[in-house]
This record gives sequence, C-alpha cells and structure tokens, in this order.
Amino acid sequence: MQALERDAAELFRSVAYDFCADGSVLDREAHEFALRSGAVFLAEIDNQPAGFIVLLRMDGFAHIREVSVSRKFQKRGLGRALIAKGEDWARSQNFSAITLTTFRDIPWNAPFYRSIGFCDHRPGADEPELSAILKDEGAPTEDNKPRIAMKKPL
Repeated sequence: MQALERDAAELFRSVAYDFCADGSVLDREAHEFALRSGAVFLAEIDNQPAGFIVLLRMDGFAHIREVSVSRKFQKRGLGRALIAKGEDWARSQNFSAITLTTFRDIPWNAPFYRSIGFCDHRPGADEPELSAILKDEGAPTEDNKPRIAMKKPL
C-alpha cells in the first residue's frame, strides 16, 4: 500500500508539488487503525494492486483519509469507482455525509471532487476532528499550498 501511494503521488511532480511525492505516506499502523475503525478497499487489475481508499469515522461522518491510484492505472475511472465504493460503505454505516480534505487548485483534487458531488465545506464547531486536520494541513510552511475541506451528502 505504501509503494502504491508513493507511485500515485508522483503525479504531483507534474504541477510542481514535489513535496507531495517526497512526503510521508500512511504507515502500517494507520492502515490497521482504518481496518479496525473505518474501512479500506483495495482495487486490483490483472492481480496487481491498482488503487485503494481509506475511510475513517470522523465527527459523525465518514471521512476519506486517502485515495491513491497507481500511475499505471490512472485515467480509467478507478479513483471514481473507489470513491463510489467508499460512499456505499458510508451509507451502509448510516452516515449522512462523507468528508475529505484536498488541494484547492489541483485539477484531480477539488475540481474533480466537485464533479462527483462534493462541495467546499467550512467545518463547524461540531466538527473538531475535521477542523484540526484542516488546521494542521494549512499550517504555514515553505511548501504550503491551499487545502480545503469538502463534504458530500449521502
């Protein structure tokens, strides 16, 4: 899963977000936590790991922690299918919405999510976990790029 996430992140180099390709990925403990308290779905093509989605329970909603698709399998609708699978899981758990955080200006981030029904979202006082993630991701750094929260009703 880590190799797949690193491979998928290489696409960020095409928009000069090298820090994403060079940054950390979810470790084993994060995946195990998601398996225990949320969900992880892995997509395979020709018996090869092609992509995955990690979902957590957060602030009473389902939260997409990570979606990664190997460069070899990008542009085939796999990310869209993984998100749909995550939405199905969230509905089966009786969540009313699904959230995520993403880069505002990257075409395959916020603009893509808007195209599948997500809306820009400012977390309220009743969403302390999402607020904390967004605050942490938006902390000023040399490589800071605009991040936003998004939400989709289910």
